[in-house]
Amino acid sequence: MFCKHCGTQIPDGSETCPSCGGALTKNAAPKAEATAQAAAPQQTANAANAGASVKELADSVTDLAAQKTAGLPLALIAKVCVLVALLAFFLPFVSVSCTQDKSIKENYSGVRLMFSIEKKDDSVMSNSESKSDPKPNIFLIAAFGGGIAAAVMIFTKKNLKLASIVSGISALVLLLFRVSFRSYYDFPKEYAKYIKVKSKFGLLLCLLMLLATAAACYLETKNAQPAVSGAEPPVLPPTPPPPAEQPAPPTEQPPSQSSNI
Repeated sequence: MFCKHCGTQIPDGSETCPSCGGALTKNAAPKAEATAQAAAPQQTANAANAGASVKELADSVTDLAAQKTAGLPLALIAKVCVLVALLAFFLPFVSVSCTQDKSIKENYSGVRLMFSIEKKDDSVMSNSESKSDPKPNIFLIAAFGGGIAAAVMIFTKKNLKLASIVSGISALVLLLFRVSFRSYYDFPKEYAKYIKVKSKFGLLLCLLMLLATAAACYLETKNAQPAVSGAEPPVLPPTPPPPAEQPAPPTEQPPSQSSNI
């Protein structure tokens, strides 16, 4: 017989063409579909098992970390770390310099970039031909606002779990600030290759303290869970009813003595 798709001569009774792979009978396609349908549940099960394994690993790591830090004052550590993170915004975050002219160099703090504070002796801006107005950095504003919100929640002890999430997001926003620094400030193309941007101590300290705040808040919440569940009063067995009073046995009267006449 010949294949109806490519015309190649093939053995009689073949369900698929060995040359082009085309289906020659009506049962070939259903078999392939049945095979695919049978393999789909297995793939789904494998994906579910992989997800469960990752979750179990994460739970075991966090449980181990919670056990190791059970005796530490995590609430106090979170307070100190979030305050240090906020103070780090006043330290140099990045330095901008020119590789061709060593005299052109300027350090920018987080607060200066956040509120676009200009300086008359800024060597970078004075030598730049960019006429665009300086603009506040929205990434730093978001990170600073998140740090303040986390500090309020930590000091008021309202929601440490939410404070952990906010601190982690603020740290992520700081990373976005650093990655997008060049594109955010629109350096002139003809000078971009000569401009060198370097991270400074303030940015690294702020990022580290925000991550430490998130970890301390999360571990404090995890360590507090057994204490909360253990604070519930234990269930006492029901008190048996007092025994019923037994009637007092009748007192025996002494026999009356008969007088002998």
